[in-house]
This record gives sequence, structure tokens and C-alpha cells, in this order.
Amino acid sequence: MSTAVRALPLTAIQESMWTAYRIAPDSAAYNIVMPLRLRGRVDPAAMDAAVASVGERQELLRSVFTEQDGRPVRVVREQPLVRLEFRDLDGADESRLFEAAEEAGARPFRLEAGTFRVVLLRRADDDWALVTSAHHIVSDFTSRWLLVRDVLDAYAGHAAGTAPTWRPLTSSYSEYAAEELRYTASDEGLRAAEEWRAAMSGSAPAELPLDRPRPRVRSLRGATVVRRLAAESADGLGPAAHTAGVTPFAYLLSVFQALTHRWSGQDDFLLGVPASARSGRGQRDLIGCFLNTMPVRAEFGPDTTFRSAAAQAGERVMRGMLGVRHPCGLAFPDTVLFRAALFLVQMDRMQPPVPNVPPGEAVGPSIPYAGLDIALIDVPQQEGQLDLLLRIEQTPDGVTAVFSYDTDVLDRASVERFADGYERLLAAAVRDPDTRVADVELAGAADLDALLALGDSGTYGDFAFDESYDAFESFENAWDHR
Repeated sequence: MSTAVRALPLTAIQESMWTAYRIAPDSAAYNIVMPLRLRGRVDPAAMDAAVASVGERQELLRSVFTEQDGRPVRVVREQPLVRLEFRDLDGADESRLFEAAEEAGARPFRLEAGTFRVVLLRRADDDWALVTSAHHIVSDFTSRWLLVRDVLDAYAGHAAGTAPTWRPLTSSYSEYAAEELRYTASDEGLRAAEEWRAAMSGSAPAELPLDRPRPRVRSLRGATVVRRLAAESADGLGPAAHTAGVTPFAYLLSVFQALTHRWSGQDDFLLGVPASARSGRGQRDLIGCFLNTMPVRAEFGPDTTFRSAAAQAGERVMRGMLGVRHPCGLAFPDTVLFRAALFLVQMDRMQPPVPNVPPGEAVGPSIPYAGLDIALIDVPQQEGQLDLLLRIEQTPDGVTAVFSYDTDVLDRASVERFADGYERLLAAAVRDPDTRVADVELAGAADLDALLALGDSGTYGDFAFDESYDAFESFENAWDHR
């Protein structure tokens, strides 16, 4: 039986995750999942030993969460909490393997009992899936790769009858959390909080047109729209960003801001940008949630061009990064800072560098690793956290835009139109950075045909007025701000 050795305070981001968990404990919105298809002979006993080894190595994977005296705390156990879960699908169809992988990743966690799981699925002796899943309270997108890497490296060692050969961990998440507490209470931290308040003063969260009012209690259920960006836009992104004097990320963010401005009609608003607070070599191999989601302010006028919007976005992201050590939420207690966010994942910078899954496919290209051929399986994840969360996945083969949304307030058709608009604005911004944001037509040919078809039929495109008035009204609002 595992024994509790110490109870520790949470970081600011962990406290927000705990609050979300208490509101919707049966939600999988904060599961961070990496499912792999494995080709080759797999030894389940060696994989089980690998999972136990990783649990011993990583402090957060031996942690559970609870409350003491009305405050959430993290309790660290001496022994690993999780062992490998094994399921034999015994020759099931390939589609069943993918469904089982999605089910394994989407199972909600009970944070009082554990925060991660590893599931091994056997379809045949040479066809397997390995699903690693962790709650966001102990993980981030870098950590999901670290978890897979550690498990596979340990598996290779155990399969060969040797111990894992990892770099030793020279820091801990407990030290990171203690440093956050020290910094936020210091004079320097108090100045950083004041700088956050000054930078956000007078602005408000972006409010996209919704299909339904927000419920009093969110269900944290969602869905996803995926778009592979046109090659012309992906190839032209770097040169356009260079011309504007900003990073490609700042350029992508400015287009997202421009579209939000056009859809919402707001000239001054906030979007979230998750930024890594991971720093130094001591934290490079640590599994944990090293995030501070910054509110980034956007301001637009009639003459704003994509170049000027990108310059503003780049400057404000850079300024925000200077204050990333101070969780900005602490400067705005009980305040909603953003309802939509964007972040970038550079898939090729992770180790192992598993290629991304092409849109519309179930599994991606494979690479050799740990004596196996491994490939990423596509599963939805992180759906419903916000009204809209745009994840840009950049690989040497192209750029994919993943729009995850809250189904409490948005319909898929609305998000599809938003994705259409993002592609259209990005293409315009890449062709000519000096184009005014207000001059780009948001409506495509299909939308114009639908408008012209309005008449006695009582329908708008695929929407019946009597059933989908909210969706139509949302589109009209977006049209008015084109």
C-alpha cells in the first residue's frame, strides 16, 4: 500500500485545473493524450516494468490531489500509483484498435486516486497500440512527449534485460512550485502583477458570436474541426513574417486576432496564449504543467493592416514573455481574462520526432524507435476547455489548424465557417502583409450563393430557420463585421 510522504501546495495553473475538475469531474477536457500504433513484437511484461520505472522517476506521476483545510493540495506517494493496463483485442478490425485507443485516452481521471495511465492494446502479435494519457494538472504538451519517450526508453531497456538509461533529474516540480510562491510574493513579483494589470486595463475578453447562451455550469464537452492549411499559405508564412519583422507564431496569432475582430466587432479585446514557464536544464526532462496562459491584447482600427497587426502581436507576446514567471491569473482574481486562445506545437522539435497525422487519416507515418515502428494515432483531445481553442501544429510537411470548441455554446457549422475565415484571412495576409484587415472578404462563393438563395424556401443553406435561428444569427453577426 502506498504511503503519503508529504502534502504540497499547488501552482497557480494547477489550482485552476483543480477548480475545473471539481466543477466537472467526469469531463475528459483536460486529458492530454498521445496514442501510438506499435508494429513489431511487444513484451507486455517489459512494458509493465517500464511504466513502473517511469512512475518511480517522475514525482508528479506519483501524486494525487485532495483538499486540506479548504485548500487543494498535492500528496506525493512513495511508490508508483499506476501499472500498465493491458487489453487483448484478439484480431479485431483495425478500426476497433483506433476506437479502443480513443476510449483509453478519453476516460476521465479521479485526481484523488491518480493522474496518468498507460494502456497497451494488442490486435495481433505484430500490431499494437500504446496509449499514454495524463491530466493537464500534471502535464502539458511537452510533457506528453516526455512521458512517451521515458516509457519507450525504459521499455527498450527492460526488454533487453537492462535498466533504463535516462539523464538524472536535477530538479523537481516541488522546487518549481516553491519558487513560484516565493517569486509571486516578492517585490519583483508584485511589480510584475502590477504590470499585468496595467497592460490589460480597459480591455475585455473577446466574445465570439455564440449559437447558445453560456450555461450557468459548463459541461466541459467539446468537439474539433481540423484543417490542413493550403501549401501556399504554409510556404508563404515564413517570408511574410520575416517581412513584417515578427516570428511565424506572431503572424499566425495576428490573423487569429484579425478574424476575431471581424467576427466579434470588438476593436480592443483579449485572447489567451499559453506560454511555457519551463526554464533551465533542470526542468527539460521533468513531467509537469509548466504553463502560464497569457492574455494578449489586440487593438484594431479601420486602417489596421496585417503587417501592423503582426507587429503589435509580436511586441505584446514578447512583453508578456518577460512577465511569464508571474501567473497572470493571480493579478486578476475571480476575473475571466479570455474565452478563446491560440497556441503553437512544433511537432518536429519533440523527441521522439513522431510525424503528425495528416487531416482525415487515422494514423500517421511511422518511424523506428525502441526496437519498434511507431506512428501517432489521431484522437480528439482538449475539447471544451474554452469557447474556442486553436492549436497550430507545425511540421516539415505543412501546417495544420485544430479548432477545438465548447459544444455548450457553438455548433460545428459555426466553427467550420470560422475555420474558413481563418484560411481566407491567412491567405490574404501571406500574399500581401500591407492589406487592410477590413478589406478582405470573409464570405466565400458558397456563402454568397446561400445568401442569394434566401427566399420562400425558408432555409439558409443547410439550416432550417425554424430549427437553427441561433446559428443563422451567428453567421449574420459575422457577416456584418466583415
